[in-house]
Amino acid sequence: MTTNIETIREELNSHEEIEMPYLFDNDIHIKYITMKNNRSVFYRGGKYHRMGNEKIYLTNNGKMWSVPTVLRDKYGDIIYKSRFFIHKDSEDELERTSSELEMMHIIEKQQMIIKKLSNQFAQLKKR
Repeated sequence: MTTNIETIREELNSHEEIEMPYLFDNDIHIKYITMKNNRSVFYRGGKYHRMGNEKIYLTNNGKMWSVPTVLRDKYGDIIYKSRFFIHKDSEDELERTSSELEMMHIIEKQQMIIKKLSNQFAQLKKR
């Protein structure tokens, strides 16, 4: 953990901040800034494990810990939002993966249409 601005800039040089809620891939490395002792502190983070109850659970070398996504006062009002960062390539990979899935879905639909039209053509040809 650190509060040194230069160190934080270096650590986050090839990273981008993500907005919560966010659908993380398993084992994606997450760095974060959260509140500790009434100060914003940067952590090098760990690999995503799961989410639950306004917390993100991370692992590193077999250890697991949770990071609050928000901190609330005694009335339930949000008083602080933690900031989360992932490597830019991770975001591109996620977008590429979803684009590939979308293209595969489109191709499957087109193949179904071609098959139906081929069947209709074959039936018309028989008549």
